[in-house]
Amino acid sequence: MLMDSSSLLLLLFFALGSYIQATTGFAFGLIVVSSVSALGLAPIEVTAFAVSVLSLINAGIGLYGGGWKKINRRAFWGFILPCLPAIFLGVWLLGYLGENALGWLKFSLGLCIVVSSLVMMLQAHKVRCESSSGAFAVSGVIGGVMGGMFATFGPPITFMMYRQPDDQARIRATLLGIFCCTAALRVGSVSMTQGVDTETWLLCALGLPVVVIATLVARKFPVPISGRAMRFVAFSLLLLSGVSLMWQGF
Repeated sequence: MLMDSSSLLLLLFFALGSYIQATTGFAFGLIVVSSVSALGLAPIEVTAFAVSVLSLINAGIGLYGGGWKKINRRAFWGFILPCLPAIFLGVWLLGYLGENALGWLKFSLGLCIVVSSLVMMLQAHKVRCESSSGAFAVSGVIGGVMGGMFATFGPPITFMMYRQPDDQARIRATLLGIFCCTAALRVGSVSMTQGVDTETWLLCALGLPVVVIATLVARKFPVPISGRAMRFVAFSLLLLSGVSLMWQGF
């Protein structure tokens, strides 16, 4: 499946996604899944599983050394409890639609990415306020379905977290904690219900050292721009990737 040029592109997307997620707390799954799928480097089912494994590693490293102590527990449990059962629905939908409506699957993923990116860009200057438990629950369900299908839990959860009156460190830690738990559950559910072939594990092995290195580099040498500028760069990249996927889905 993987030629030399494809392998290099995969490594690039793994590194970029890991660096941005280690800095902002999100975007690994969105960047890798959208980019790899848009370029046709690997099947979406294979990419989604690899993203889950590698996102788990990225989040674990990001929380290592006491980072988990900064997690907003109310937001964490508000997302996790409704999100976990929704993951199984998303995994089932991926298995069904992956065979019967691949074009629709790509279009829906691209549309989700485009809408999420535009909303988050437009909300960047809004005054932050604490959200209700119901809002967390709705975001958790939507994130669970998206995560089960595409391994991209980020858009609804990130949107909610960046509206909270928390500092960047607490938002980042909460997002990493959520992604660590959801990625672990998705890896387990896919492994038990669908099985994982050797090709998929090889993709995970290919990305492992890149993810570890990029995450450690981000911890020691964060990009020298403001958090708002970093979010804008990530949202812009996701927007372009989403448009590309929507075009392929026609």
